[in-house]
Amino acid sequence: MYEPMFKDGQSGVLINYFTNRREYNPLHWHSAIELIYVLTGTALIKVENKEIRVAAGEFIVIDTNQLHEFRYENMAMVVVLHFSRKNMREFVPSLHEYSFACRRDDLKEVQYEPYIKTCKLLMELPLLHVTQPLGYEIRSQAVAMAVFYELLNYFTYKIEADGPRTEKEDVLKRMGEIAAYIDCHYAEPISLEEIASHFYLSREYFSRFFKKHMGITFSQYLNEVRMAHVYSDIRNTRTGIMELAERHGFASYKLFNQMFRATYGCTPRQVRQGGSEEE
Repeated sequence: MYEPMFKDGQSGVLINYFTNRREYNPLHWHSAIELIYVLTGTALIKVENKEIRVAAGEFIVIDTNQLHEFRYENMAMVVVLHFSRKNMREFVPSLHEYSFACRRDDLKEVQYEPYIKTCKLLMELPLLHVTQPLGYEIRSQAVAMAVFYELLNYFTYKIEADGPRTEKEDVLKRMGEIAAYIDCHYAEPISLEEIASHFYLSREYFSRFFKKHMGITFSQYLNEVRMAHVYSDIRNTRTGIMELAERHGFASYKLFNQMFRATYGCTPRQVRQGGSEEE
């Protein structure tokens, strides 16, 4: 889902730690530069319709406004950093001229050493989080800034100022409005005709536009958003599973069960009980 990652007055660096089983985050994008570092397990991350497997000890960088989704296989421990472009421009005024890209399989020879150095920096963050020595927040921010320095110097490329970039920004603005509407109304029975009409578009044009720029159909995306909310509530509440499915917009419990197993590789009851996929 589309949402701003930072508010004015914050440092511009957001650090999160996740220990999840079968976690899934549907397609979304934001203005931040995102780094995902996998400590244990495996993450399956789709960026601009390309699926990338990130193993333990590896990281990936997702640039501003890149459509992405991710899921974790089995139990995974992950560190996620978000860097605000707005805040980072206070240190690097020309930051808007650069894009970020880093994937383990695409590294050039000159990038291997900086990649390993960045991994070593990232390994310090979970230890700080667990031990929490005096001033650990300061050290965590310092480590994150050191990571950003490495990314800036070894994992960026110059943006060419041309027309298509402006067109992409227009598309992302429209898609952001659509995603925000879905996020507000996902629990309601939204039809393709209804959402197309809301944005003053024909049903056919909206359908083509959405599929072209999201890579999936409107109904698929809508159900993925619903599924993410149901999954979170299954793990964090004791409310009945059927009630949660209905609360978050699933009219058919049979469809919900089919989609849940296809998405997470297990049943809703197994997630609630903390069971494994083989159970």
